[in-house]
Amino acid sequence: MENYFNYFTEIERFFQSKRRSFTLLSPLDWVLMENWMEQGIPLEVVLKGIDRAFSSPKRKQEIGSLAYCVKSVEKVCEEMKELRVEAPRLPDLDADEIAAYIRKIAHQIEPFDKGIAESIRRVDHSDLRAAEQALSALEEKLIALLKITADDKTVIEVKREVDAEINPFRSTMTAAQVMMLEQQLWRRKLLEKFEVPRLSLFYLI
Repeated sequence: MENYFNYFTEIERFFQSKRRSFTLLSPLDWVLMENWMEQGIPLEVVLKGIDRAFSSPKRKQEIGSLAYCVKSVEKVCEEMKELRVEAPRLPDLDADEIAAYIRKIAHQIEPFDKGIAESIRRVDHSDLRAAEQALSALEEKLIALLKITADDKTVIEVKREVDAEINPFRSTMTAAQVMMLEQQLWRRKLLEKFEVPRLSLFYLI
């Protein structure tokens, strides 16, 4: 599996090459790429799925989002299960870079919750996989806190934005896929509203 940065850029580059006009990827597109990455779907499988979506003789609409490629990527996954991996490979990172990054995100989180910030500082980064799991658990705790902290206006704004992103593609995905994307898009937009960084070593790149 390619590293985090290459995985995203290669998908974006290939998707744009298949389109007739250039458009920036939407937050939903980024959530989809993150989801494929987290599931351990190899880059070649995603690209093959995108290519198949564009090549389909049944295609009636212009493909302007990766959401139109979800079913094709899923189909290719079923056909190429032997290429699946358990998890994305963490990039090769310098120990000093990791330590500095952990201090940085702990400092950014401190205004929201000092306890979580202190837990971040105590993360042992000698084992990258364990460190990533610890940061992921702390992010879940942080998001739960932000949901409680968010006022009604923010909650309504996030819901409207999430619905606006997903509604056009509900018919192209299964109920389980829609639910998963709603949850992940909620997370991304809530963190953006509070200007809180993601707690993951992948974002160090």
